[in-house]
Amino acid sequence: MKKTLEQITAFSLSKGGSLLKSTAIAVVVLALWSFASKRQKSKVVNHIDIVIENEVENHFVDVEEIENAISKGKNNMVYMRWFDSVSLYKLERKIEKIDFVKKAQVSHDLAGNLKVQVFLVKPIARLMSGGSDLDRYIGSEGEILPTSEKYASKVITIDGPGSRKMAYSGFQTDSTSKMVLGLINYVNSNPFWKAQLNHMYLNEKSEVTFYPQVGGQEIEFGPAEDVVAKFEKLTAFYQKIVPAKGWNTYRKVSVKYKNQIVCQKTS
Repeated sequence: MKKTLEQITAFSLSKGGSLLKSTAIAVVVLALWSFASKRQKSKVVNHIDIVIENEVENHFVDVEEIENAISKGKNNMVYMRWFDSVSLYKLERKIEKIDFVKKAQVSHDLAGNLKVQVFLVKPIARLMSGGSDLDRYIGSEGEILPTSEKYASKVITIDGPGSRKMAYSGFQTDSTSKMVLGLINYVNSNPFWKAQLNHMYLNEKSEVTFYPQVGGQEIEFGPAEDVVAKFEKLTAFYQKIVPAKGWNTYRKVSVKYKNQIVCQKTS
């Protein structure tokens, strides 16, 4: 069916009207954005809102320390500065230099408020290697962190020749240390083992011996490998052998060897 001249004209006008309308909306949006941008640049920062995401797991860093690092004295990178002169990137890097800070995200709104969101490293163990220079915390991803006079985290403690090595080599590069880190994270993931295994000894070969909170047994774990299988054997010891023989019957338990639980009696 052929379109009449009137129909074609009407369609063209309708299409042209829609285009003009879309263009007008785009111009208005652009003008509003430009106005808002100029208005924002004319403001100064007058308030900092700091949120620490996982503070309950890490009391080494508080809001005051973060605020001091970016806004006090010669460190003032924020207060009464124009928005367009505040580098969010530099603020994030400055905050991330604070011990125990894993990541920082900084943004601001049109009202002159700076929003700071901070994520902290979770300490999972403490190296106590004989000397304050080697006394360190370990983060869940292998971060080596300093101790603090402000707070002491209740985590599994580690000593022995192997721990002194790890204080220097780190847990992120050395393959043996990575296995030890995996073992520590496994212990911390289980409420029973986390409460029961409060101290770890690492010998020269980084073989593990646990000293539990209850029972007094020395638990020879061996290399930090076959972790699941070894803990299954430890579970069998606590669930079957201890109830039958008593807590004080054995002074040493070894799960080091495959398919075996070796128990040494108290003399």
